[in-house]
Amino acid sequence: METQDAPFEIVYQQHTLKVETLRIGKSVLYKITNEQKPGVFVVTRAKDAEGHFFWTSVPEGKPDLAAAIGSLIEEQIKP
Repeated sequence: METQDAPFEIVYQQHTLKVETLRIGKSVLYKITNEQKPGVFVVTRAKDAEGHFFWTSVPEGKPDLAAAIGSLIEEQIKP
C-alpha cells in the first residue's frame, strides 16, 4: 500500500524544489520536482554491505546529486 506525507520544499543551488514523500511497503522514496525544469528526480536512503546508510537516486546514476539533495531532505525530516 502506498501512502504519502504532506509535501515540503527545500532549496538546492538557489532553486526551490518540491519534495513529496512516498511510502510503499517498507520503502520510503522522495520525489523531487522543480517548477522551472520538467521531470522528476527520485531519491531514497539505502544501506551498504557494511551497514552504512547513504542516499541514492532511483534509478541509480546520480550519486552526487542524490547525496546533496538527500542531506537537505534529512535536515527537514529530522525531529
